Amino acid sequence: MGPVVAIDLGGTKALAGVVEADGTVRSRVWLPSRDLSDRPAALLDRLADAAKAAAADAQRPFETISSIGLCVPGPMDGSRSVVCRAPNLGWVNVPVRAELERRLPGKSVLLENDVRAAALGEHRLGAGRGYRSMLTVFVGSGVGGGVVVDGALYHGAHGGAGEIGHMVLVTGGPRCGCGRAGCLEAMAARTAVARYVSEDVARGHRTILSEILRGDLLALTSRDLAVAVANSDAVAIRAARRSARYTGLAIGNVVNLIDPDLVVIGGGIAEALGQTYVNWAGEIAQRQILSNARDVPIVLSQLGDDAGLLGAALTAFDDTRDLC
Repeated sequence: MGPVVAIDLGGTKALAGVVEADGTVRSRVWLPSRDLSDRPAALLDRLADAAKAAAADAQRPFETISSIGLCVPGPMDGSRSVVCRAPNLGWVNVPVRAELERRLPGKSVLLENDVRAAALGEHRLGAGRGYRSMLTVFVGSGVGGGVVVDGALYHGAHGGAGEIGHMVLVTGGPRCGCGRAGCLEAMAARTAVARYVSEDVARGHRTILSEILRGDLLALTSRDLAVAVANSDAVAIRAARRSARYTGLAIGNVVNLIDPDLVVIGGGIAEALGQTYVNWAGEIAQRQILSNARDVPIVLSQLGDDAGLLGAALTAFDDTRDLC
């Protein structure tokens, strides 16, 4: 089976690459996306160009690429491959598959949600290899999840399975980007951590993050947080542990519901803090899990930035196999 072009589309940037059937990434082409977030047609033009650039970078004639796998940040209508709503891109009901196939004649375009694609990548090629069922939670600029059941990505009856980030944990809590209050995303994502740091500083606590960020604490990145935690900064540690606490609470609840073989934690915050964050979240999760599932392994993701790219590629490969 020949390689495919995979594209991992995010709200600020996208990564395109040629990927072999065994998961080998032959090229990586980064491109911005935020500057065209309110112009879907122009961004789709850029993605089509990126697919060709990825093939050229891999020294692969583009005409030998049959399929394009694309993961997108938002819910979609799987039957029509329409992105229903992608807030970070400003997209509403964009027929992505049809539009990209029009721009790339002769190529089949397959879509998947970005976090579910990352879960698929981790299951087949990362931390989840060899497990039949798995819960994946990604904590970064947002919080998302994916569920694998009987070796396959589970989408649910309406395509929305795995939306752990919008599990309400605190009634009347902070407003989430989805419009509700107290969601896991509003309590554990990077913006929540930045809020915790800002609140601590407002109460008179000192942190090296004030110097790192030159006073703009809401500009916190996962790397900034990791630097502060590594320097034993009390404010940063409290904020990170608070994020991990809510992540652990949600994981414990979901484990009690679906009883997976494995839990994988990834995303920008988790990967920046590494095993420390996993340990913090895992400790809280274990307190919530019923005794018969308490030995479920809770581990750090292995694929990093390639998780979405590889998941997008696997989405394309799976479709190709189905047609064989």
